[in-house]
Amino acid sequence: MFRYVHWDESADMEKELLTISEVSERLKIPRHTLRFWEREFGDFLTPQRTKGGQRRFSPQHITVIEGIKRQREKGMNLSEIKREFANSAEEGLGQESEIDRLANRVAEVVKTEVFHFFEMERLKE
Repeated sequence: MFRYVHWDESADMEKELLTISEVSERLKIPRHTLRFWEREFGDFLTPQRTKGGQRRFSPQHITVIEGIKRQREKGMNLSEIKREFANSAEEGLGQESEIDRLANRVAEVVKTEVFHFFEMERLKE
């Protein structure tokens, strides 16, 4: 359910989100690899975008990226990892249904827009 977000809370939202450079540095994964994984795992890894189109990764995105990295380090190829993600989704093991994924994407867009709204209001003051 949507609730009114105060400026202080929207500032916290920004702190939770990481840029692609921050994710790359923290997880020791090249930016080009993160962009590639975003294309390959779009059902599970779709970061928010700023108005300027820059990616912003949530803690949930980081969890997915860490999972992909772990599987790659175990020697799994991308097809095997995709299959594992799909099987987990079908079995309901921590993965969302298609409707839940869509709802979460919409919620992320709304959250981003609310943040930008309060940012603009703050700049007007």
